[in-house]
Amino acid sequence: MFKLLFISILIILPLFSDEYDFDMDEFELKAYEYSGYLRLDNKFQQLNENTKNHQNYMHLEALFDFSYFYDIFTFKSSLMGTYDYIKDKNAKDNYPINELYIEAELNKNHTILVGKESLGWGKGYFFNPVAFFDRPKDPTQPTKTREGFIISKYSYNKSFQTILKNLSFDIVYLPSSDTINKDYYTQITKNQTANNIALRLYLLLYDTDIDIIYKYSDVTQNQIGIDFSKNLQINFEIHGEFSTKTDDNYSYLLGFRYLTNFELTIIGEYLYNSDGLNKKEIELSNSLLPFLAKDYWITLITQKEPFECLYSNIYYKNMTNIEDNSMQNKLGVSYNFKNNIDIDLSYNINSGSKLSEFGKKSVSDFAWLQLTWNY
Repeated sequence: MFKLLFISILIILPLFSDEYDFDMDEFELKAYEYSGYLRLDNKFQQLNENTKNHQNYMHLEALFDFSYFYDIFTFKSSLMGTYDYIKDKNAKDNYPINELYIEAELNKNHTILVGKESLGWGKGYFFNPVAFFDRPKDPTQPTKTREGFIISKYSYNKSFQTILKNLSFDIVYLPSSDTINKDYYTQITKNQTANNIALRLYLLLYDTDIDIIYKYSDVTQNQIGIDFSKNLQINFEIHGEFSTKTDDNYSYLLGFRYLTNFELTIIGEYLYNSDGLNKKEIELSNSLLPFLAKDYWITLITQKEPFECLYSNIYYKNMTNIEDNSMQNKLGVSYNFKNNIDIDLSYNINSGSKLSEFGKKSVSDFAWLQLTWNY
């Protein structure tokens, strides 16, 4: 598989020799930049154990992103602090470093990076089968910033004036042991020290984004993945991902994004995991991991500025486990104030039979208030 990817590059490059490059020296960069947010989440939850048993769950979160630029070097950090509180039950804090790396642009085509980075591979909104070196998304907050892994990465990038507009190639090395990338060590390599390497070929071909990814590990099964994203019309996009392991287990995702002329956005995605749980296995499982079943359908509908109410959105989200017909529904409204404060209020409910995935959640339903100050 390594040979296949390298041969593909050697074949493609000569075919598209009519290239162009941007002169980045013409653009003056700031020495540094920063951004972040402060966020308060409050959930008033009704528990499944007792219909009269309610619980108030509070979550505080702060994020600070900072980048510093010097000559060919970029220093990037993304620091987070969280505090979770449930009265008389739980109080804990956490301070993860989401990203912390140094990147060197050797020239306009070649860069190297060392440190902790969140790669963000894949085209799906809620789940990414090809994100071999990323932590899984939270399906309740798929756009939430995620902690990366410690890696070293080499990248090659080239632009063209042909049907192939851009080509890039990444080599990523991720070591895993009980002292480095410990989560990957325990969850993916099953407490075995490992050397993990991924090769990623990106093509912007016929105005279609395409990634071909191969992952090698000296202790786990190798994987290959491919994804794509294509705008069929200016307001209609389709995307997909497929990944497979050497034992023939595979997963794929197919989705779309459609925007109407009155600014209603519809996102739909179907996910299938060949090694996911069927209905009987779900009934016997105590796992709390998301996307544990074989297949799901997820829909998100958002209306921008309904009834001509500026800076507001209303939305509805449904996540259905097709194996046991249980589901999670969310209905909410958000408003963006001019002082960079956002408010989001939603009602969330889990439904299904008592032994289904969402039916046996500890929380049956909850009202969720989220306040965010962005800076």
